[in-house]
Amino acid sequence: MNTQLSHLDQYKMLREEIMQHMREANRTEFWGVTAAGIVYAWLILHKDVLPPAAWFISPCMILFCGLRVLSITLRMRSVAEYLRRIEKIAFGQESELPGWERYLDKDVGHFKVLSPAVNAIIFWTLMVIASIVASWLLSR
Repeated sequence: MNTQLSHLDQYKMLREEIMQHMREANRTEFWGVTAAGIVYAWLILHKDVLPPAAWFISPCMILFCGLRVLSITLRMRSVAEYLRRIEKIAFGQESELPGWERYLDKDVGHFKVLSPAVNAIIFWTLMVIASIVASWLLSR
C-alpha cells in the first residue's frame, strides 16, 4: 500500500486546511464581538452591584479572540508558503497561470503590503482599545 501523498493530494489537503482556518477566523471574529456585546448588555443591566473590574471582562475576551485569530492567520501564512513551493514545482515559471498562492503573492501582493496577519493585528488592536475605552466610560 502506497502511503505517499502526491503533490496534488498535498495541495488539495492544504488548500482545504486554509479554508477551514478562514472559516474559524471568521467565526472567532463574529462570536468574540457578539460575546463582548452580550457581556456589556448584562453589565449595563447590573451596573449597581458589580465591581469596576467586571467591566474589563470584554476587553480580555476580545484580546484572547484576537490572539487566536492571529495564530490562525500565521498558520495560514505558513501553509500558503508551502503551497507556493508546490506550485513552483507544478507550474514552473508559467506566467499566465502561476497558481493561486503565487498569484496572490506576486500580482496582488497582499502578503507583502497588508497581509492577513497585519489586518488581524490592526483589527483586533482597535477592538481591544475600543473595548477598554468603552469599559472605562461605562464603569463610571
